[in-house]
Amino acid sequence: MKEPFPDAIDQRLVRSLAHPLRIQILELLTDHVASPNFIANELEAGLSDVAYHTRALDRYGALELVDTAQRRGATEHFYKATPGAFVGGPPWRKVPRSIRGGVSAATLQTFLDKAIAALEAGTLDGREDTVFRWMPLHLDEEGWSEVVAIMEEGTKLMLAAHVRSQDRLREGGGEGTVSTVVGQAAFETARSLEADQTGPFTPTRSSPAASRRCRGRRG
Repeated sequence: MKEPFPDAIDQRLVRSLAHPLRIQILELLTDHVASPNFIANELEAGLSDVAYHTRALDRYGALELVDTAQRRGATEHFYKATPGAFVGGPPWRKVPRSIRGGVSAATLQTFLDKAIAALEAGTLDGREDTVFRWMPLHLDEEGWSEVVAIMEEGTKLMLAAHVRSQDRLREGGGEGTVSTVVGQAAFETARSLEADQTGPFTPTRSSPAASRRCRGRRG
């Protein structure tokens, strides 16, 4: 079976995603099968520009041609994003920072847009088992590596569940599809820069005497 993540990202694809419209097209096609006509309407962009950038993404292997249809004497092409176009995996952290920042910003904005749309539609809290959380951690380098490894393993497990779901959905004609967004993030906070200047974070524990004084004041 083809690996959902390549070990190395085609640098042509990396360069192509430096164009903001291509990032928008790729993000839209992660949960839609669509033609340039549909994409242009959704993004409120010119059809010729969208068609050009869509063809470029297809050449770089970021898209898969799903279907064609004859419309007004022309052939309309319908695409979806391929697993290999996944943005944010470990290989992406090796691309030039100038490109990485733009891709990260566009990906974060798209995630926020999807979360807000789900909140407004009522689907964000529509399931009792929805997972929506964040938590601050204080880690050393070893702990950071452990968290990253846990998240990478979780990503592989979720993609495997996605592949199995696709097989079942094909057998059932697509009935029962649950359109889902899964977001993962682990990053150093802006305060890390402050900590570098003021010294390492040191967890403190109140002494028994201090605890007794505090309890006495509360009483």
